[in-house]
Amino acid sequence: MNIKAAIIGMGIGQKHFDAIENYKGAKVEIICEKDKKKISQLKKKHPNKVITDDQNKIFDNKEINLVSIASYDNFHFNQIIKAINNNKHIIVEKPMCMKFSELKKIHTLLNKKKKIKIFSNLVLRVNSLFKDFKKKTNIDKVFYIEADYIWGRKKKLFEWRSKVSDYSLTLGAGIHMIDLIIWITGLNPQSVYAAGNNKVTKNTNFKKDSLITMIFEFPKNILVKISANAVADYNHFHEIKIFSKDNTLINSNYGAYEIKGNKHKKLDAKYPDKKNRKKLIQNFLDSIKNKNVKPLISVKEQIDLMTICFAVDRSIKLKKKINIKYL
Repeated sequence: MNIKAAIIGMGIGQKHFDAIENYKGAKVEIICEKDKKKISQLKKKHPNKVITDDQNKIFDNKEINLVSIASYDNFHFNQIIKAINNNKHIIVEKPMCMKFSELKKIHTLLNKKKKIKIFSNLVLRVNSLFKDFKKKTNIDKVFYIEADYIWGRKKKLFEWRSKVSDYSLTLGAGIHMIDLIIWITGLNPQSVYAAGNNKVTKNTNFKKDSLITMIFEFPKNILVKISANAVADYNHFHEIKIFSKDNTLINSNYGAYEIKGNKHKKLDAKYPDKKNRKKLIQNFLDSIKNKNVKPLISVKEQIDLMTICFAVDRSIKLKKKINIKYL
């Protein structure tokens, strides 16, 4: 089976393009982009591709069997629904959607069309350092984890994100660290209490919370604190500390270490390891071509992850602890 793909949005979509074009048996046939300047540049750069501003040229094309959605967050839901209804596999940048009601509709539709595969581009799962952390983590001995998504690129808040009414820093940033902890531990949280503020951005055009802190209760009596920090004077970074009875694993600006007793061992695994990110998409392409290949993130994991994120935002809104109910 050859994969004939289309991409919507050529910002981060460029990464999708590179991963697909460099995979044997897959080609990008159509690129959809709204920015007229980008369209002109894309036509020069890719004269053999169909470049359009009309997404229906993708959904109406029966030869396209994979749609890569890298548009703004508020367009994801409708584009996912169109892709499913037109029997196309889906790569989608996080988040899948922006409302819990939308997630339930996606979940229902996917259950009716089980042959459709969907994949969210949660790139930390293929990071060499975090794969090493997963191997070194004895979940029965872990008692506390801290994980901070530090944006380090404030200006991004004041562009399209400030104009989308349902934009959420949980869905746009914190989701990566939530997924990372779920993947490392192999557990889903039972409850969450979250709070946020917009102290740094309240006098800007970004009126939503620009800092969110979440406290999760996990099985095995593990507490997890995760933050999404969009306004720190800091480099873009995924900071994590895993505390267990026998050791502590740390990724910080000062390096990655394993601490046992008074001994600090520097870890050699790579971070941020961006070259490995394409492997996540290419694994998904493998799973489309070969039913025996297991995707690195299952549909259930993706639905559960989104459910957790919506519970976080509900906790902030209601100012109370939320017991997480999974679909």
